[in-house]
Amino acid sequence: MVTRDLQERFGRIVAERRDECGLTRPGVHAAGGPSVATMARIENPRADTAPPSTMTLRLLDHALKWAAGSATRALQGGDPTKLEEQALSANANVSSSSGGSGRDPLGFRLVELDIDVVDELVAAADRCFQLCDRSDLPEAARDAAHAAKEQLAVAVARLAAAQATEVLERAGGPGNEIPKSIERLIGALLATPPMATGIERENQQYRRWLAGSAADLDPALSDNFARRWRSKLDRISLME
Repeated sequence: MVTRDLQERFGRIVAERRDECGLTRPGVHAAGGPSVATMARIENPRADTAPPSTMTLRLLDHALKWAAGSATRALQGGDPTKLEEQALSANANVSSSSGGSGRDPLGFRLVELDIDVVDELVAAADRCFQLCDRSDLPEAARDAAHAAKEQLAVAVARLAAAQATEVLERAGGPGNEIPKSIERLIGALLATPPMATGIERENQQYRRWLAGSAADLDPALSDNFARRWRSKLDRISLME
């Protein structure tokens, strides 16, 4: 259980690390962290302040340059691990058995997929949805089928959003007009105002920025999107 004392301690740790990184609260958000309001609640919790969510803790790890899981550990009374400290520790413990790299082979967060694999996954999900909606499903299996359908729908939606982001990064951006064929294909994703929170909301805003339909964005966030887009174009040019 996260007590008030633990939340206050966590708030001090977050504020000290933010200062150490030379970031304001808007700067944390621009770096991919929680919103300014969320940062204020974290750093100055009140008696009725709820503990940060799992997603918020992940965003803090990213923006404050902590190793994965550090914010969660700090909230529970432990100490966070700075990425610079983790790098030094890894370099100091490089062994011949690790091939001299000192890297965790399971420490990656992203996997590149062939577009055919994405299409196959979406097609398989559609078949699963049809199966879960069958009226002749045994009564004992209906609750499990409903839960599986909901979980699969969330995963497929995130996959479709990632594919849309990839398309928009290649076809959109400042100075580019989205082709009508692409606009029709992913128009639903762009027409709905951003409703998610955390990193998912930022990704929604990023797609709208790429399509030229984002309005009233914070200048710092727009600059962050511009850097993200240019970095992506650089990676595309290197790969292709």
